[in-house]
Amino acid sequence: MVSEDIALDLSGGALFRGGRAVGLRPKTLAVLAALIERQGEVVSQDDLRRMVWGSGHGSQAGPKQCIRELRHLIGVLFDDGDAGAGLIETEGRRGYRLTRPIPTHGDTPGPAQRSDALCVGRQAELAVLLDGAEACWRGHRALALVAGEAGAGKTRLLDAFTARLPTHRPLWVARGQAIVHPGAREPYGLLLDALAGLSTGPEAETLARHLRRVAPSWAGQLSGAGTRTQGGPVDTDTMRREFSDLMERLTRTRPGVLVLEDLHWADPSTLAWLAQWGMQQRPSRLMVIGTYRDDALDRSRDLADSLRQLARQPGTRGLTLGGLSEAAVSDYLRERFLGSAFPTALAGALARRTEGHAMLVASAVEHWLAEGAIRSSGDGWELTRDPDELAGSIAQDMRALIEEDRVGQLHPEERTLLEVASVAGPSFSAIDLADDREALEEAERQLEHLARNRRFIEHAGVSRRPDGTHATRFAFRHALHHEALYAAMPAANRQGTHRRIGLRLEAGYRAAVKEVAPLLADHFERGADWPRAVQYRTICGERALARGAVPEAAQQFRTALDLCRRQSHGTPSTSAERGNCELRPLLGLGAALIVSDGFISEELRTVYRRASALAMEAGDVDGAIPVLAGIWNDHVSRADLARAGELAANLQALSSRASGELAMAAHNIVGQTHFFSGALTDALPQIRAALALRERGLQSGANHLFGEDPEIVCHQYAACVHEVLGQETKAESHVAIGRRLAEERGQLFGLAQMHWGGAVCARMRGDVALCRVRAEALTTLCRAENIPFWSPAGLMLTGWARAMGGDPKGAALIDEGLAEYEALQARLTLPFCLGLAAEAAVVGGAPAEARLHLRRAMAIVRGTGERWYHAELHRLRARLLLSEARPDLARLALQRALQIARARGAAGFESRAALQLREF
Repeated sequence: MVSEDIALDLSGGALFRGGRAVGLRPKTLAVLAALIERQGEVVSQDDLRRMVWGSGHGSQAGPKQCIRELRHLIGVLFDDGDAGAGLIETEGRRGYRLTRPIPTHGDTPGPAQRSDALCVGRQAELAVLLDGAEACWRGHRALALVAGEAGAGKTRLLDAFTARLPTHRPLWVARGQAIVHPGAREPYGLLLDALAGLSTGPEAETLARHLRRVAPSWAGQLSGAGTRTQGGPVDTDTMRREFSDLMERLTRTRPGVLVLEDLHWADPSTLAWLAQWGMQQRPSRLMVIGTYRDDALDRSRDLADSLRQLARQPGTRGLTLGGLSEAAVSDYLRERFLGSAFPTALAGALARRTEGHAMLVASAVEHWLAEGAIRSSGDGWELTRDPDELAGSIAQDMRALIEEDRVGQLHPEERTLLEVASVAGPSFSAIDLADDREALEEAERQLEHLARNRRFIEHAGVSRRPDGTHATRFAFRHALHHEALYAAMPAANRQGTHRRIGLRLEAGYRAAVKEVAPLLADHFERGADWPRAVQYRTICGERALARGAVPEAAQQFRTALDLCRRQSHGTPSTSAERGNCELRPLLGLGAALIVSDGFISEELRTVYRRASALAMEAGDVDGAIPVLAGIWNDHVSRADLARAGELAANLQALSSRASGELAMAAHNIVGQTHFFSGALTDALPQIRAALALRERGLQSGANHLFGEDPEIVCHQYAACVHEVLGQETKAESHVAIGRRLAEERGQLFGLAQMHWGGAVCARMRGDVALCRVRAEALTTLCRAENIPFWSPAGLMLTGWARAMGGDPKGAALIDEGLAEYEALQARLTLPFCLGLAAEAAVVGGAPAEARLHLRRAMAIVRGTGERWYHAELHRLRARLLLSEARPDLARLALQRALQIARARGAAGFESRAALQLREF
């Protein structure tokens, strides 16, 4: 028996009974079409997910929701709430079954026949993508880059690809989409978006398990907190390595496809991961597909650079979507309007006048449908106007005509609502557009009507805010729709709307506001709310620094500072308010510059001079400590120990009023100043005080303000202090702990610090082999990760170890390292570095060079007061004198070394000098 009293219009997306009709959402329509296609069979939820949502990319609750909707709507048509359950039965836990056939009109069943899912003229491109999927099944990594201008059909091609993936060989699919930002983009935002989508699908449990085990840095970003649990910034190499490891683990059981859409808007960190992954050669069961606008490459240098690198890789599949051919347009019309017999000239005219632009072809057809130029006729379709007249009506500027005409057909309230939605972004919910519950529900009703009729927008899930508000999420069906509506809005209205949407987001996220900091920064910047724009740009910078994305962090902080200057010329505010607004991004920029450029640069000095003035003016202890620390780093790196001592005294006074990392940093600075000045035992109480803070668990979350981890710094210089004091076991303990912390926290700058500290300790006890191992590790790390400040030290220590082993090239490495170090304008530890050069010269039989190095080292000690290595310089002078057969002077030099070492409590240096003296 056929249900003659009910029918489905597939092309119109509606169920009919008598003179009544109810519209169906696209997914609900597709579910019903799938049941009709398998009439009488039991269709499982997994089958429906695969058929309707695509392989591995559907909603777990989607089939149930659509079945409930269908039963409700059938009940409405029959005025009988049980009619739906009678027509669509649930078969235990197996699935659903239609109890009797439902006749259809228009298109044949299946979601692939809807106009917004058609993909014609792309058979070759589809074959390339499907070949890539087959390759990743065989364990060969696959990378495809799809280029085309806006509206060329990139997203439609991806939809067709995922729909055509073989069901007998399932893959998971994760899709992320970049969105345009006026300022710096959120680091790894595109990859985070892909993971967020994956976390709501069938792979959610597996993803959560692997995140904890192999990608803890990413687990913190996806947890909702927006921050890491451990202190200090995460280096970008760790983030990239963990993401690659996560992809490898996820694809062990099932291959996967990672789709990254709109790479022209992607952040540099995402592009860096893509380039790194694409250039790897080891096997992988992951396929990565990236799409981008080829007409935007001149505005995305990072993408252009990445594409050049990837294009040279043999496995990269490059696809460029041009205009559709006349044959493809003809196929589109035939598949879009089944049963039609349009004149062949129509497809040719449409292809020529639109230049085959996929989006414009579809828009022209929709325009003709709306005008009634194409209408349903029985089992087919017909034209109501002459084909030549239709072709002639296509204006030269199709894009402007179609968008203007379609927007013009909107009801004024609908147009206003969509314009406001375009300000909210490519995807949005009614929560973004309304200030109270009544307005929210009314806006959602209007948006639902537009989405059901596929006018400009479509459904995109559910938006859930931390304050408990839920609403349906919508997305513009294409970037051209979004851009046209956004551009049509008057400038002042657009600016005010950005600010209002920002305020709604801020209120809705409350304590979790950091999660949407990039969005808030964009909205408040475009809305000319400078104080809030500065606040959220600064948060973006701090989050970028925490992820190890130092260039992006610096860009965010510089943008925030530029906005501060705008505020001073715009919004009325007090000098105190402007100072508080400016201080935080200054501190962030200072930390970013330390990581990227080291402790000495003119920009860093300028930043900290300005920050110092603001912090002192405000009397802000929490702000003053990072500022003074930055200024101290500059002075101590240039061996200006007198000024460094004054700053250390100020910090010591502030340390009692601070907590967590702030107090720890203050203790470190006081202790290091004592150490470099030669007051070794005075450094010990500061080391104990700093580590006691960590043992008590006192944290303030301020690590990002220093550019380095205070706990790792403490272990670095503590190792050196204990080594000079002759306490080798304690020194090695600090080296081991500091290295472990740096590795666990993914801090390459901190790891470089610990490699240096460990190599220096090995050098001071004369362990040539261990010194070389640690120095070479430091050099390798600095070169691989572009850490310029510590690289020269690695060269010098490696050169010393090689020279002590009899390698004549060791001295040249020391000279190279010395030149690089002094080019950084650094002078701290120069006596130590010159001591390395002097000893290598003695071993190499160049006493004149050794004498010059030692004289310069002694002069620096006298001029700067850097005395921690003073005793060892006298011992090295004795070695030089012995090589010149001058034993009496050598004995005097050793006696002087002993005298200095004993006075400073430097038992390590004392024992080495005493041992050499006993050899006379």
